[in-house]
Amino acid sequence: MRVLEALIFAVGLIVLAEATKHQLIIGTFSTNFLYTIAYDDQDQSLQLIHKTPTNAASSWISLSHDKKNLYGTDWNSESPSFVSYSVKDAQTIQYQNRLAGDANCANSKSIFVTSSPQAPYVVYGNYFYSNAQCGTVMSVDASGSLQSVIQNYNYSDGSAVHGVSFSNDFKFLYSADDGGNSIWVHDINSDGTLDFKQRFEMPVNHSDPRHIVAHPAGEYAYAVWEGTSGVGMYYASPDTSDLYLMRPSFSLITDDDIASDFWADEVALSANNKYLWASNRARDVQRKGYISAIAVDGEGHLNRQLFLVQTTNSGGFANAVSPSPFDDRIVALTDNSTGFVEVWKMDDNEAGAKAIAHLDIGDGGGCCANAVWYS
Repeated sequence: MRVLEALIFAVGLIVLAEATKHQLIIGTFSTNFLYTIAYDDQDQSLQLIHKTPTNAASSWISLSHDKKNLYGTDWNSESPSFVSYSVKDAQTIQYQNRLAGDANCANSKSIFVTSSPQAPYVVYGNYFYSNAQCGTVMSVDASGSLQSVIQNYNYSDGSAVHGVSFSNDFKFLYSADDGGNSIWVHDINSDGTLDFKQRFEMPVNHSDPRHIVAHPAGEYAYAVWEGTSGVGMYYASPDTSDLYLMRPSFSLITDDDIASDFWADEVALSANNKYLWASNRARDVQRKGYISAIAVDGEGHLNRQLFLVQTTNSGGFANAVSPSPFDDRIVALTDNSTGFVEVWKMDDNEAGAKAIAHLDIGDGGGCCANAVWYS
């Protein structure tokens, strides 16, 4: 009996040890690789475990609803395009297909991509720089590979949408229009195509909403403002999903900072929607950016900003914060100015956070773009 108990205990220890391993996949801006990183939450370490050669430098990547596919932009492409990969596991990633973007935005870059978590699991792509008023809806085949463009749609002259989010019931798509200083609302049809519903123009010039996320409870959405380095909360009408900006906003700089010295990057909800994480980049690589968390109640209302602390570097093009799926207090943070990924953890008293793991990835300046948690 003692032998059996010892064996069960030993197996339990092995399972526990394995349970502390988490994997992330990271894209790049200018080098054709995907990096698979392991984070050990027991000894708080990061390790590069696989480097996947690709035919695209994906400045933004997104996993499918079942994590069997990965979708990416192509930062280096002469004309904007989107790519898809099959994902057997975090270290077995194989190229599937590439789709050309909207020819009307041929001088822009593909900047953002995300897939619907509901059937028919279409993929949405957005553009930035130059002529970037386009959006693209792409179908997928049975394997999850990008199949065909089923809709090219327009925002407006001057638009440059850098991020989108679904409403809680997946009936609406919110688009953060950085270039057009506005947020768009589109109806989502049964086939995934979009119909224009509303354009909410920001009341302050050059707020420049960059990314947006909707709370699962359904009545609130949040956007990070690249231009003014803030986070705004919006009331989303449960009947129409029209947006209304609420006050106050939350600042991602200190009183001594100048907003134009920074360009805020990301906003994302934690695993159980307890916190809204946000990040800011410094335009000068010799300065540091910021990371922050805001408390969120059960209905999605932002209560108070818990902290605003400096990141370990400027962030470059990145400083993208990616909340973990297993702990509200844990996020990954990527840096492009020197090329690294970090894991940050909130203090037990919620009054601050610090980097608890760091991994340099020197690939000539491409890494690191955003990170997605595979496990």
